[in-house]
Amino acid sequence: MSRRHRTGHMRGAKGRRKRLDLARRDGARCFYCRAPFTDPATEATFDHYLPYALWPTNVHCNLVLACQGCNHAKGDTLPLGLLLALRPWLTRAQLAVAA
Repeated sequence: MSRRHRTGHMRGAKGRRKRLDLARRDGARCFYCRAPFTDPATEATFDHYLPYALWPTNVHCNLVLACQGCNHAKGDTLPLGLLLALRPWLTRAQLAVAA
């Protein structure tokens, strides 16, 4: 099964409704580069703020809208802001792997 078609991934009408809900919550912009979406229901992609590999669930609080480029660039890494917040608790070896 490809990453694009995970079990429980929202496609069709359900996915469009979820994207519109997230656009209302966060604004109709990419979470990372802040580029506006003219139609978030079709242009935006779902991104798991905490990577799906670490927390395999589609809960609303972990989903953000991202443009295709930002979503692909982030991949399964933790966002920089979260890494900086966790820095006091991480060892040098863990920080080197994360970078």
